[in-house]
Amino acid sequence: MKLSYSTHKPFEIENGKLNVVATNNQVVYRDLILGLKGQSDLLKVFDDDLNFTEINKSFDWAGDLMIQQNINKKYMPIILKKMFTTMPDQQRNRIHEATTSLDNAIQESLYLADLPVKVTYDFDLKKALKFTDTHLNQETLDDPYDIIKTIIKIHKMCELKSCLVICNVAHYMVADQVKGLSEFLQDVIQPILLIEFTDMKQASFYSDCNFYYIDRDFVDWY
Repeated sequence: MKLSYSTHKPFEIENGKLNVVATNNQVVYRDLILGLKGQSDLLKVFDDDLNFTEINKSFDWAGDLMIQQNINKKYMPIILKKMFTTMPDQQRNRIHEATTSLDNAIQESLYLADLPVKVTYDFDLKKALKFTDTHLNQETLDDPYDIIKTIIKIHKMCELKSCLVICNVAHYMVADQVKGLSEFLQDVIQPILLIEFTDMKQASFYSDCNFYYIDRDFVDWY
């Protein structure tokens, strides 16, 4: 996949790699952020056959993970949908039996009120899981490195075709974590795009990544 930024050489976004687009130019940084959020037309994306594709379908914008953490709301519907389609019949039956037992217990309690109230179970697994408040455990997701790995696992499990986009990773992670994340992506064959505001001297921090840089004078270094 290629990401094109107006007047600059395209960025190659490789699968199984950490791909970094960095700059110390405020205008470039703003254009990249707005473009990847679908709020600017300065960015264009093309698949491997050079066919134009939509930004919001090609990229999964997560932004700054220490500010924009809304993982449950964003990903739980996708996770549950995948679970419903792949759940073995034996497991489905166990959930149906348990839910039926719960409904019967509630119905027996309602009989005591001597009112014409009836509990009906429609065998909708989505409702059953919603009732249990199924969610990702935020207490274990307080570190950007763990959050990124979790989202990538979701991409892999749910067969999402978009590339995860994160910004400001260097503010929260050390070089060893970046290297570990790069190795993890090779194993799961998933891509990540990092947008960083940093000095060119920090290029060594991204030694295991595809690194693209645009300086203050709008000059490409890649």
